[in-house]
Amino acid sequence: MPTFETCPRFTTDLHHLTPAQRRRFRRVVLDAFVPDLRTGRQFRPGLLIVSE
Repeated sequence: MPTFETCPRFTTDLHHLTPAQRRRFRRVVLDAFVPDLRTGRQFRPGLLIVSE
């Protein structure tokens, strides 16, 4: 089972999303992000990861 930790900024940003945005975020995580992680290959082009 994966273990993870969320940073305060992520939690704050998540709480600032509208309910519709939270539903979309969850759908993308479950339908695209997690499956791409499971393949062990690169993320599909539609997923962008930005670090600051």
